[in-house]
Amino acid sequence: MKTWQMIKLGLILAIYTTVGCVGLAFVYNSTSKTIAARQAADLQSALRDVFPSATRFTPTDKVVSSSSAVVFQSAYMAEGSSGPLGIAVQVQGSSYGGATVLLVGVSTDGTITGVKVIENKDTPGLGANAANPSYYVDRATKTTFPGQFTGKKVTDPFIVKEDVIPITSATITSRAITNLVRIVGKAASDALGIGTTAQGPKAVLPEADAVRASAKAVSSSAPGVTILETSIGTKAGAIIGAAATAKAKGYDGEITVLVGVSTDGTITGVQVLECTDSLGGSILAPTFAQQFTGKKAGMSLEVGTNVDAVSGATFSSKGATALVKATADALFKALSGGGL
Repeated sequence: MKTWQMIKLGLILAIYTTVGCVGLAFVYNSTSKTIAARQAADLQSALRDVFPSATRFTPTDKVVSSSSAVVFQSAYMAEGSSGPLGIAVQVQGSSYGGATVLLVGVSTDGTITGVKVIENKDTPGLGANAANPSYYVDRATKTTFPGQFTGKKVTDPFIVKEDVIPITSATITSRAITNLVRIVGKAASDALGIGTTAQGPKAVLPEADAVRASAKAVSSSAPGVTILETSIGTKAGAIIGAAATAKAKGYDGEITVLVGVSTDGTITGVQVLECTDSLGGSILAPTFAQQFTGKKAGMSLEVGTNVDAVSGATFSSKGATALVKATADALFKALSGGGL
């Protein structure tokens, strides 16, 4: 082939390539705008589904996720003619088949106003039924899986097979979605200023009339347990107990607890503040922590013996139990040694 023919062929190919690239760019540009417009319209529709009486949705950055594994993609203050109605959060977390995206509405009185499944990649006919409007967890009332959350209080346990009806043969999906709803409920209620549970050292040292920071750091001899903060509870000036927040690894995340112990070693209160285990969020329900109250530091604490695991979160329950025991033991030892 002659040189000029090679040059001609090269120019022709270059022209075709340029035209093709320009065409693809044009199609992508026009298609991406169409997709973005459709997504915006779908979001507005979903927002109206969870807050049907709202007249306006204003973006807000006041809602913060308590778990690094749960992403709040966006949040909106729902407003009506008489003022704020609540907050809607678009949340993403992992489920059986990958990422799941929900829109969850929480009213100013701490009620779930609605849950909409935006995206779900779980098994068709099983976990994917979470987004199926024709699949009912209660056929008599024609209640869908996400539909059952409407009207629940953010202070409810949110435990699958107890106060949440699971999707048949899709327990992992059921727990994953329930966990996302629970996390949004707490975060939204905190942002709204209504709170869900009293927290802080005073909450686990109910007999104390005053709480102060400890003068001495407390540490645990249990492997992997880090005690973050320690407080002293007093009554009429006398020390009656101590409280500490502590952290340790859970199943595939971390668990943080707040534990209160009296001077005689009695556990006066426990709160599970955070659990980032993928399927362990249900241990945040107050009923799990309440069972430790009245038990003694130094005694054996074992899931299946004197501690009940939360259904579907056995590993997280065991991790939290070990952490509570280690913290209680460290506090009682420090109280017995004085100097706090």
